[in-house]
Amino acid sequence: MTPLHAPRTTVRTTFRRALLAPRIAALVALLAVAATAAAQTAPADAMAAADARPAVVDAERALADARADLRRTDADPLALRLDRLQATQAVALAEAELRVARFGAYQEIGAAYMDALEATAQRALAAQAADLAERSAEIAAIRAERGAATDLDVRDAENDLAGARSDLAAARDGETLARTNLASLLGVAADDLGTLAELPDAWVATPTPDPDALVARLEETPTVLRAAQGLEVARTARDLLDPAYAAAQDLEDADSRIAGAETGLAEARRALAIAVRSLVDRVASARERLDVARDALANARDRDAVDRSRLDAGLISDVAYERTRLATTQADLAALQAEHAVVRAALTLQADTGLALEGLDAF
Repeated sequence: MTPLHAPRTTVRTTFRRALLAPRIAALVALLAVAATAAAQTAPADAMAAADARPAVVDAERALADARADLRRTDADPLALRLDRLQATQAVALAEAELRVARFGAYQEIGAAYMDALEATAQRALAAQAADLAERSAEIAAIRAERGAATDLDVRDAENDLAGARSDLAAARDGETLARTNLASLLGVAADDLGTLAELPDAWVATPTPDPDALVARLEETPTVLRAAQGLEVARTARDLLDPAYAAAQDLEDADSRIAGAETGLAEARRALAIAVRSLVDRVASARERLDVARDALANARDRDAVDRSRLDAGLISDVAYERTRLATTQADLAALQAEHAVVRAALTLQADTGLALEGLDAF
């Protein structure tokens, strides 16, 4: 016989479930947000992988060897003055070369990260263009059925659609390739990259360096440091020669080595100073192009807002507005690429010279 009323335990269970349902839903939502956050790669996290790059590992090993050799030399009571000097110089040079190796890794990883970001944006643009081309082809077919368009109009629209779909396929392949390359540099699977976060504003806002200030720091670079060390060794070797006992030819040869080292140092400074100024010019040019791209994007967004108002007022069609939206997306991509060009130029300057730029020199 079926009871007229549900048992009390059933009522309690139903009541508890009703109370718990919102909490469970909130927990599920929280876990989803956490999973989304976890499936994201930040630029600084990617740069932190620089220490695992082969060039950096080799440079760290060379520095460790140089420091060990210096300790042995310092502990040797029979070590000569020139031996101690060269061991000390080897540590300083290894430190500079490690810095350059790390800057080179930052440039390599940063370029791959920006390539992946741009590839994703290009794929999104291509998808938007393909959607628009498909709608345009459909409209052309409908208009042809009504006698408002010719067969040629339909074929043109279909050709545009085929081209847009081909571009989309290429953009998807490009995105896959760019993400695979980045993942390889980071030592992870491409699927583990998740969403790539945009570059920090501070990176893009890195000011154009003062070339004179950088030229004044050339002694920090391995190229100039090596030449300066060569001059110091030549002078020290000359000081160790006692004119009262050394042969005249030995003294003359030592003086020649000093003169050659001085010339080598001057040439190293001159060549690197020219390179520094050229690289700074690239940063400045990239920043000027960024200003132009941002102005163009602002204009595109203004047009977008106007056409959106016209669409809402029934003055233009959906397809006409989608064309405006596509132009806005194109301007957005151009601005993104211009931002990246500034960061690329700054990272190249840092990697090619070994001169640290604040904000881009450590992660």
